[in-house]
Amino acid sequence: MGGLDFLEKVDIFKELDKDQLKAVNKGGREKQYLYGDRLFAEGENADRIWLVIDGQVDLRFDLPGRATSEENTIFSITTLQTLGWSSFVPPFKYALSAYSATKSCKILQIDKDHLLQCFEKDPRMGLKFMTNVAEITSGHFDQLQESASVSPVARVKITVHMSTCGIAAGARQVMSALVEEISRSDRPDIEVASSGCIGQCKTEPNITVEIGGGEPVIYQKMTPDKMRQIFQKHILGGEVQKGYILND
Repeated sequence: MGGLDFLEKVDIFKELDKDQLKAVNKGGREKQYLYGDRLFAEGENADRIWLVIDGQVDLRFDLPGRATSEENTIFSITTLQTLGWSSFVPPFKYALSAYSATKSCKILQIDKDHLLQCFEKDPRMGLKFMTNVAEITSGHFDQLQESASVSPVARVKITVHMSTCGIAAGARQVMSALVEEISRSDRPDIEVASSGCIGQCKTEPNITVEIGGGEPVIYQKMTPDKMRQIFQKHILGGEVQKGYILND
C-alpha cells in the first residue's frame, strides 16, 4: 500500500523528511491496472508522476498502425520506482508509452501541480526532488547505453549525446525516433549509444554517426524528423546530410 512508509523508499523522494513526505502524500491517489493496460501514450502532456506500488510497467516506443509489443520495451519500471519524470523536464511530454506488464499493477499517481505547490512552499524540497530526477534520468540512459546495441559487432554506431542540455533541447525525442527507425529497418549491424555533452550546448541535440570505422560525422540541432532523414539517407543510403553537420 501507499503512504509515508512507501514514499520514503521511493527513488524520486530520497532524502525527503517526514513533513515533506506528508505534504507529498496529500496529493496521491492509487489506481489499479491490468496486464496490457496503457497508463499513458508517447507524446501526451506529462502532468503527473507514477509510482509503482506493486507490479511492473514497461516503457515502449509504439509503431504507427501496429499493436504494442513487449519487443518494443526500452525500460521496465518495478516496485518503488518512478515514471513520468518528463513532467519536470522540457518539453514536458511523455517520450515513450507505458503499459502494465504484470497481471495486476498498483500505481500511486501524484499531479505535477500538487508537487509544484509543495516546492513553492519548501524550495529545499524542490531542490532535493530535482536532484533525484537527475540521478534517475542518468541511470536510465546508462541502462539504454548498455542495452540498446542491436549487434555485438556493429558496422554502424550512432551516438545520441544526452547531457542535461541535450535532454532539454529534445534529445530523448531524437533517441525515440532513432530506435523506431532501427526497428523498421531490420538491420542487425547498427549500434545505438548515449553519451554526455560534446561542449556544443548551443547546437544540441547532437548525434555522432560512425560507419565502417570511417571518420565520425557530428550532426547538430537534431529533431525527430531530421533524425529520420539522416537515418534513411546517411545510415541506409550512404549520403551524408551536409546541411546538418556541426560547423558545416
